[in-house]
Amino acid sequence: MELLRRYNQNPQFAKSLVQKALTAATASGGPLTPQVLERLITNTMVALAPEIAMIVPKKVAGKYAEFNRVTALPAANGLMGDGATTPVTQSAYVRTGRNLKVLRRKGAVTVFLQDASRDYIDVVAQEMENFLTAHVFDINMLNVFGSENSDAMSWTGLDSLIGSLTTSGTVPNRVNQSQGGSVPANLKFLDDMIDFNTRKQGQRHRKAFLMSPEMASLVSRILANVRLVQNQAGNGLDTIMINGGWRLQAYRNVPIIESRLMRPQAQMGTVSTAVGGAGGTISASTWYFMVSYIGWDGESQASAEATTATTNSTSTVTLSWTAVTGAAFYKVYAGSSASGEKVVLQIPAQLYDANGTPQDKVTSVQITTTPTTINPTIGQMNGVNVGSAATLGGVVPTITASVTFAMTGDVPLVATNSVVMENVILWDLDEIQGMGRFAYTNTEGSRFKGLATMEPLAKTDDNLPFLVKTYGTLIDAFEQTCYINRGLRVA
Repeated sequence: MELLRRYNQNPQFAKSLVQKALTAATASGGPLTPQVLERLITNTMVALAPEIAMIVPKKVAGKYAEFNRVTALPAANGLMGDGATTPVTQSAYVRTGRNLKVLRRKGAVTVFLQDASRDYIDVVAQEMENFLTAHVFDINMLNVFGSENSDAMSWTGLDSLIGSLTTSGTVPNRVNQSQGGSVPANLKFLDDMIDFNTRKQGQRHRKAFLMSPEMASLVSRILANVRLVQNQAGNGLDTIMINGGWRLQAYRNVPIIESRLMRPQAQMGTVSTAVGGAGGTISASTWYFMVSYIGWDGESQASAEATTATTNSTSTVTLSWTAVTGAAFYKVYAGSSASGEKVVLQIPAQLYDANGTPQDKVTSVQITTTPTTINPTIGQMNGVNVGSAATLGGVVPTITASVTFAMTGDVPLVATNSVVMENVILWDLDEIQGMGRFAYTNTEGSRFKGLATMEPLAKTDDNLPFLVKTYGTLIDAFEQTCYINRGLRVA
């Protein structure tokens, strides 16, 4: 009866339901496509990654998303006489764009497993949710730490974008604490971030703080008293004080999002060094290195410091480590003195073949020019010359400008008295003067605002395959209203 009613109201919609229920043709989505996937995707993404709920997805046509980047507002001071000719002024724009990137994963559930578990669990739905969870974590990690200059298959996120329009002098919206970290004694560090945003005309923009749950707890403790006005029976409106223990959800009307990406949850393993006597231009000296990895929990705590000495002017230095499961990137920090490392290089954790299919994991990088120079030359990765076809089954990428000028002051995240350094980000989500848009082009199947699509595939053999995918990229319309503070710690 319901189908008949819907048919009378909208014959084309009802026809599509019947087709979904009856066909198993390739690329049709399979029979009985679950109509609950929309709700599943929505609930899962927002629950696991509240940061994703803040951005505004925008559908684009094609593989390239073009946009206008605002670089200046119209000229100041419009005073003139009443008989004057009004000069023409306008905002300054730069027309630019970003390539959309492919993020997808394919899963399958065997019919045997479905039949064996049908009395206890809907294993297909459970497996789809597991894959969606992994997909959400990938999107979130790339939005914050992605870098297409480090990995051409990635899109670029906040960590590489904030401060990227500054190419000389000081970088006002990217602050680093000294190595070892700094414990906030008051909320001035949040005030500084908001005040900077305001001076960039961001006072009415949508924005949010990203910080770890531990840092949010510290902020709540620092704000020792909260004033509330409430109606107490018989007394009218009274102002009362609530002592520490109030959980701060916003500061100066800027929401606080507790993000898993801001505080390292593990430490990079041991990094080994090896010196080559020829093939490079590194002079005789002692060099200090740390390496971190980037995964679902953001940037890791840096490795223990590795030291090596070069003995002539044609030396190379190779750093090696054990591949980290789930890593997407590695950051290399280098210095000419102990505990003086700064970031110099970011490389992919994954090699690809010529089609972009994932191949070998990256476990070593050879540096052939002065290690402390921003973006030193890479001679080899995994022992294979950069730019050549790897005998290991992958194509070694050429890494160019993986570290921006703004990032050169970034220090490694280390621990002091077992308390690790972490990050706090003010993310301006304005679509014109911030980084609040996510361009996408995938539309098939169920989706959450276009960010992710989940679709069953045609049944093959004795299993039911399905696909989770995103074709998109974060749009960096204007990064100078955002702010990152690296190296804070809670104790």
